[in-house]
Amino acid sequence: MARRSLLVVTILASLGLGAVASACGSDAGPKVELSAAGERGETVAKEQGCVNCHSTDGKKGIGPTWKGLAGSTQTLDDGTKVTADDAYLRTSILQPKTQIVKGYSSGMPIYDGELTDAELDDLIAYLHDLSPDEGADAGTGTGG
Repeated sequence: MARRSLLVVTILASLGLGAVASACGSDAGPKVELSAAGERGETVAKEQGCVNCHSTDGKKGIGPTWKGLAGSTQTLDDGTKVTADDAYLRTSILQPKTQIVKGYSSGMPIYDGELTDAELDDLIAYLHDLSPDEGADAGTGTGG
């Protein structure tokens, strides 16, 4: 009898956790349509652990969100404003400690020498795909 009760409790706990997990994952809104390069960039972001700190749905995390980043205006910790163009994105990924976005720390790892040029290009394509309205002021950034 004790074994049967334990089995029932285990099943109910699993179902409850599954419901909570699916509810938490439903806030992201509609899925963004990615280009082929963007899909490869999404894979790079997952493989490199970028998604552990950077969200793609606008939520603040350890690092700034990537939603709406490309083409937006960024305010750095020294008050300087920069446009998140390809050069900025490249530098923020390879040498993130050179331009820290206001409100974030310099804890992002340096990827210079860690990514191939193709991986970097795909990652930047992914950031563009997450920014369908490029040129808006998102106030976010990668460096951090």
